[in-house]
Amino acid sequence: MENSQKQTLMELLEQREIMYRTLARIYKTEADEALIKGLAKAEFPKSGEGKVVEGYQLIAEWLKAPGTDDPTTTLAVDYAHTFLGAGIAEGRVSYPFESVYTSPQRLVMQDAWEDVCRIYREHGLGRASTMDMHEDQIGLECEFMAYLVRASMNALKADHEEALEKTFDEQLAFLEKHLLNWVPAFCADVCATALTDFYRGFAMVTEDYIAMDHQFVTDLRRMA
Repeated sequence: MENSQKQTLMELLEQREIMYRTLARIYKTEADEALIKGLAKAEFPKSGEGKVVEGYQLIAEWLKAPGTDDPTTTLAVDYAHTFLGAGIAEGRVSYPFESVYTSPQRLVMQDAWEDVCRIYREHGLGRASTMDMHEDQIGLECEFMAYLVRASMNALKADHEEALEKTFDEQLAFLEKHLLNWVPAFCADVCATALTDFYRGFAMVTEDYIAMDHQFVTDLRRMA
């Protein structure tokens, strides 16, 4: 691979890692003041097609005019409502766990969770003693994708072509067997249940981005 191609690919991989880490932060826990201020300074795409651009617009508009003097509390309430079902006695809740969307009885810690745990262990990733969420939570699955992308960057930097191809295969497998298997339905639920355009926007971005990233990695693998 020529140096110019290598540099271009490295930049694209860096962007992917940042995106997956951003999504992980959005879904793992409530938004704090630092996150809100950081996103408010971000330059979101303003042109293009698909849900990802529409989602970015919703996020940017909400950050510009949240309609509240306390956006942190507003988002904390929305997070608890949308992802934890706080205040909802019955009806639709967007529980952020793969097992809920892939098991017949919509229960946590089912087959998908077991497989995700196995994959994490194969990569030497154990459960942190401070972690209080199931491993198939969407934020953790996005974080794992960021981990795999970082592995691609390390292989590319070392000019290890075989290792690089393996990381692409691992990313495709995780996307196809896990994220793509449930995230579209989850994002549809978020769009229907969220109280703010902040989380509705991120749901739209998430669904479209994961689909586009799958195509991107598929193309990379074909060219490898």
